[in-house]
Amino acid sequence: MNNGSLDFVFAIGSLIIGVLLLTGNGAIFMGGGNKDKRKQIYDQKKMEMACGVAMILVAAVTAIDAFTTSIYAKIGYTLALIVIFVGLFVYIRMKCRKK
Repeated sequence: MNNGSLDFVFAIGSLIIGVLLLTGNGAIFMGGGNKDKRKQIYDQKKMEMACGVAMILVAAVTAIDAFTTSIYAKIGYTLALIVIFVGLFVYIRMKCRKK
């Protein structure tokens, strides 16, 4: 399997997980860490929606990356992933906290 097909596998997996999270059927992917404490602090539904959107964005940039070969495209891909995950982190911290 070459690098491009691995990108497609990753993109399809990210897309499926993103859709499952957006439809409310992906709670299994939200496990890990101190689950009880996280449920006390954060609104789980908002977190699932935010993570679902982030996973779909990851799928999109990964699918685009599968068609590129230049070093600048790879740097752009890496920066896009960093922006997505930093944005997700900030959104969860600011908008998903229970009041």
